[in-house]
Parts: sequence; C-alpha cells; structure tokens
Amino acid sequence: MKRYLLLVPFVFACDKGEKATADSAAPATATAAAPAAITDADMTGTWTGLAKIEGTDSTLAHFSITCGSGTCRITTTENPKDTIPSTYALAADSSTGMSSPYADPSMPGAKMVDHWVARPSNNQVTGHGWLTLADKPDSVLVRYTFSGTKTP
Repeated sequence: MKRYLLLVPFVFACDKGEKATADSAAPATATAAAPAAITDADMTGTWTGLAKIEGTDSTLAHFSITCGSGTCRITTTENPKDTIPSTYALAADSSTGMSSPYADPSMPGAKMVDHWVARPSNNQVTGHGWLTLADKPDSVLVRYTFSGTKTP
C-alpha cells in the first residue's frame, strides 16, 4: 500500500495542466423550437370531419364534436345518429380524450369506449384513435385516423 502512496506525488508532478480539447468529431446539435403548447381555447368549438380505419381509405365515420372546458360531445352523422359524451386533457401540443362507455349497434350487447389523441392547429385538427370494449380496456377493436375543420 505504501508503494502506491509514493506514486501519488509523481502523478501530480507529471501533470502539465493541459485542458481537454473539445471533440471536433462530435455532431453539432441544432436547437429546434418545441411545438407551442395548446390551450383550451384551441380545443373549444365545434369540429366536423372524417375518421378512416387506419392504413386504409375505408371511412369509419363522419363526425361532429363540440368541445370546451375538458368535455366533448361527439355526434356521429350516419345512422344511427348518436351523441356520446367524452372528456379530454391537454398535453403539450395535443389533447387526449376518452368517451364514456356507449352501445354500438354493430356489436349488440357490448359497450365500447373511444380513445383519441387530437392535434388542433389553425382551425384544423388531425389525430388518431382506437376503440376498445368497455369491460376489456386492453382490447383494441379498431384503430383509426381522423381529420377535421373547426366550424366558425
């Protein structure tokens, strides 16, 4: 152990006090501006649009949704016309929402829940969603994408 203690002064005596140089091969990092956070005013209003089954051109539904203060009322415009309440939360540049359980005529006896992520910008909205069974929240029945326009 004493042998190693004798080396400590030698190590410091050999130090020339050189400063480490920056690695010139390191990539330059560009600072991109983060997207602006949305506010409730961005979500408030009535939106109309079209939902398509993800990865296809197949229309899932035409919709109208009225939102504000953390709640929405989704109205499908096809038969049967139905209004489904939902809630949403703001999350950076988007909002995440979830409907109340509702009965869908295409699945007799089952209740479904609609989950969605929307990105409103300049009176336009885009996003994606998925439908699950209310009693089996990890079951994804269908995934969809949507786009719409804010009604003045």
